[in-house]
Amino acid sequence: MKLSFWNLVMLIGYALVCIIIGLISTKGNRDEDYLIAGRKIGLFGFVSTVVASYIGGAAIVAYSAYVYQFGISAIAVFLGTAAGFLVFIPYALKLRKYSTTKQFLTLSDWFYFKYDKKTGVVSAIILFVVYFGMLLNQFIAGSSILSHISGWSYETALMISASVITIYLFAGGFKSVVKTDVFQYIIMFILFLLLAYVLLKGNHDFSYELTDLSDMNPGMTIAFILFGILIIFQSAEYWQRVYAAKNEKVVKVGFVTSAALVLVTGLAITIVGLSAHYEVPGIAPRDAFAEGLKVLAPEKFIGAGLVLLFAAIMSSADTIIFVLASSVAKDYISHFSKKEVTQHRLKMQTKIFIVLFSFVGFLLAFYFRSIINVILFITGVGFTIIPAAIASFHYKIENEAALASFISGVAYVFILLVTGNLLPELSIASFVVAILFLIVFQLIYRKKNAVT
Repeated sequence: MKLSFWNLVMLIGYALVCIIIGLISTKGNRDEDYLIAGRKIGLFGFVSTVVASYIGGAAIVAYSAYVYQFGISAIAVFLGTAAGFLVFIPYALKLRKYSTTKQFLTLSDWFYFKYDKKTGVVSAIILFVVYFGMLLNQFIAGSSILSHISGWSYETALMISASVITIYLFAGGFKSVVKTDVFQYIIMFILFLLLAYVLLKGNHDFSYELTDLSDMNPGMTIAFILFGILIIFQSAEYWQRVYAAKNEKVVKVGFVTSAALVLVTGLAITIVGLSAHYEVPGIAPRDAFAEGLKVLAPEKFIGAGLVLLFAAIMSSADTIIFVLASSVAKDYISHFSKKEVTQHRLKMQTKIFIVLFSFVGFLLAFYFRSIINVILFITGVGFTIIPAAIASFHYKIENEAALASFISGVAYVFILLVTGNLLPELSIASFVVAILFLIVFQLIYRKKNAVT
């Protein structure tokens, strides 16, 4: 498929608006604005940036692929995520109280605060691996779909995506992430409504497919729900949104609203995946979204679909790049530097790492183009920090127990990888392994410390 002139105009126009927003964000941009949006995000900005960062290119490709493979049961991911946002609210409210006084910027700041320096560093390393894998997936998934629908080469789609993100993110930092996320989510929401309109006016009847549970795999459904719930607790971008929120009301109402919108968005992606599942058998699962969109939308709407896709890629990729850059600047350099750590210094270091990680992500996505195993691996690794994170809100956890929990979970995932058993159900079981080691080492070191 080749892009028409007007489809190309839409795509270029959208990219230019994002760049302009990033450049405008530099006006009167203080160091704290660049690093955490001045901790003044309102409700609309909070909801837009949470949902937009969740629905990225990798999410669309992965979830559409799961729908293509497992049918309607894959919507359990979105049910779990919606529940996860609600479960996270009391933790988020506590986080915000601490973050305001302690000036938190990253998720690992919490581990440095609740545990010790060693535990904080290990958590930062784990999150770095997870988020670099997520960045790679965003570039691969988004560029693959963009190439598939537009007729461009994969390399061209990748270069355009990476270049646009780097420009506006370097200019405006976290403030531009929030502003472009608002714009991107408005675009995505309008285009999802357009997709709904096309469905209602077309000859596609999904009433049977949406209620057909014959393909449901109980194990996979439970795994999807648990994944959706638990992913919130290891997602550094949501912790950063909590730090950046204007007040507690924004956090509480924002996550409730985000839960509802994630369900709506998930249903739309599920419909696209089901259209490929039932009408285009025999394709590679990673192509399910692109093929499903072609089935559902007339050719004149493909340009709108491309803008939706481009919005999805950038709304998540910019978040991930910023999480990586700010984490390295704050969680590594500032904790080991002998020089005074100022917000201006953190800002300049973050800018350098934004360019560096964008470029490295581009290079890796250029050479490596498979995403499903990467998703399973980084999910398993990321879930290892969740038990110690949740427990830290309720109990006095020994530093050694938290560290043992991290190491055991990561070791378990590597064993799955080496033995060829990296499956969704087994991948998220790293959470269970981490819990068991946390409990055992907590009992051992509490008794040991009580004796000494």
